[in-house]
Amino acid sequence: MQTCQQPTNPTASLQDFNEKTFRIIHPFHPYRNIRLEIVSVRRIPGECRVFFFNAKGRKSSVPLVWTDIGPTDPFVAVSLGRAHFRFDDLIRLIRLMKEISSIVHE
Repeated sequence: MQTCQQPTNPTASLQDFNEKTFRIIHPFHPYRNIRLEIVSVRRIPGECRVFFFNAKGRKSSVPLVWTDIGPTDPFVAVSLGRAHFRFDDLIRLIRLMKEISSIVHE
């Protein structure tokens, strides 16, 4: 199986993907939790992607971090499912809601 170096951590070693299958774990992906066969794992500019054939037989890909073979997100590991939102995301949401509110009330 091909290897892919994680671009976010310059000290990360190359990973070997010996598994022949993977699952997409992104909560909004239509193929979530479906076991798919790995065609390849490649680094393209900006990210690593897992390539597979979709239900229509077309070659598709998703970011490696959206899969169960990708690196564990530190937030997910620490929160252990107890927190659904990151602090920074909630702050951005508050700012967005304030912007929307000011536009609506003009």
